[in-house]
Amino acid sequence: MRSLFFSIRRKCTKLWRQCTEAPDSLPAERRRSFEIMAEIYLMALCLQLAVAPLLYLVGRPLLGGLNLLCLAGYALALVLHRRLFVATALTIKLSTFLVFVIVGVAVAADQTSLIYYLLLAEVELMLADLRRRTKVLATACLITLSLGVLHLPSLHATDTRLSTIDTWLSDLGLGLVFVMLCAVILRMLAITDHHEHRYRRDAMYDSLTRVLNRRAIFERASVHWGAQRDFAVVLVDADRFKEINDNHGHSAGDAVLRHLAGLLRGSLRSEDSVGRVGGEEFLMLLPGAGKGEGIVAATRIREWLASHPCRLDGIELSVTLSMGIATSDEGLHLRDLIELADRRLYAAKSAGRDQVVAEGYSDAATSNNAQRLAQGVERALETDEA
Repeated sequence: MRSLFFSIRRKCTKLWRQCTEAPDSLPAERRRSFEIMAEIYLMALCLQLAVAPLLYLVGRPLLGGLNLLCLAGYALALVLHRRLFVATALTIKLSTFLVFVIVGVAVAADQTSLIYYLLLAEVELMLADLRRRTKVLATACLITLSLGVLHLPSLHATDTRLSTIDTWLSDLGLGLVFVMLCAVILRMLAITDHHEHRYRRDAMYDSLTRVLNRRAIFERASVHWGAQRDFAVVLVDADRFKEINDNHGHSAGDAVLRHLAGLLRGSLRSEDSVGRVGGEEFLMLLPGAGKGEGIVAATRIREWLASHPCRLDGIELSVTLSMGIATSDEGLHLRDLIELADRRLYAAKSAGRDQVVAEGYSDAATSNNAQRLAQGVERALETDEA
């Protein structure tokens, strides 16, 4: 029984996500509003579906019929919303909801409760992805409508006292309004947190390899440098990577980069960091490590890659790594440290590739690549100072 419950729960969660998740074609700045409104439509649909049988049980077939109209309207609104007809979907949803509410208020002769329903409609309107002028005009229409309905004559012409059923329905409606408002706010906060996390992730991580991007890894290195902590940097470059792209295509090259990134992440300690700083170039940041620890880590990675080559469609894509290591006590500035690691990296390539160089070359000429990396360091330092 318990396994059945969790199975149903997983399927419902999957279905809910499929109905509310923003399409990939939607710009990032519109995804949050899209998902919030999709969840509002789905939550309203579930609430109206739960209320539907109660209206017939208490002898209110008119409200029951209007409730079915709401269900159809909400379902159509969700479909249109999924197809990015945002304004049309909201118009249909609010129209069916307001018809149901106005008739319900007239039947129950309880116009004072209208303000709560219109408050819910206003919240939905403000959360929708509409132009500001459209929202202002729609709000004015809601105000006009509320003033008109407040003076609407009751359908109870001779007896203005509410029956027990009408009182119960009115209380139930108000309770559901607050439940809906609470659910909307909680889901809005959850969706906002999710998208903020996603924005931070996209801003910090390389989209292909999912390791830190160049700016993020340099900012992290600048934090350690500013705190005057001991650390080592290891510049890693895939040897003859262009040949893989030329011989097997760019999809194979992408697969190799993802494989290397996963290998680098898996070989480091929890406090270490790795980022992609060039096409096939990575930088590892090893806090608290000296030159010996850096050499051990580099050797371990090379051995692991030799025993676990990248494979794509049954083809082995062999690649070796050249590495240059520098430690925080070898430069007056962080830029000097990165340039030194780059010079040693190119010394490893010049010596035949598939090597680790951690000594010498302090006075060697600076390459164009080192200057590019140094500029990235300077931008990271400028960001920290700002």
